[in-house]
Amino acid sequence: MTRPLEVKVASLLLVGAALAFVGLGLARNDSGALTFPVLLGAIGVLAGASVFAGKFATPVVVFAALAAVAHAAIALSAVALWIRIGSGVLAAAHVYAVVLVLTRPARVFTGKVTGDQS
Repeated sequence: MTRPLEVKVASLLLVGAALAFVGLGLARNDSGALTFPVLLGAIGVLAGASVFAGKFATPVVVFAALAAVAHAAIALSAVALWIRIGSGVLAAAHVYAVVLVLTRPARVFTGKVTGDQS
């Protein structure tokens, strides 16, 4: 079975957002502020690989929803404007990844629902 476009895009969003968040953490030049981005980034890369492989959809949805909340909290905090904007974009990317993982083609690919029910 080929991977649906929704699965490919969700996987790309999760991995890309993870790497971008680590990049934001590195750009701050503060080693104390790097722990959370690296941890979230590592879990995000694993979540993206899991979506691409078609396994563990429910934990990926939970992770992406919690990551979106974390990014929204960062976007609403008193940090530099460019970090707030970046976190807002990353929050939107995680929400979109959740939506894509919950679409019917992605759920059929992961085996959560049966294929053709026309």
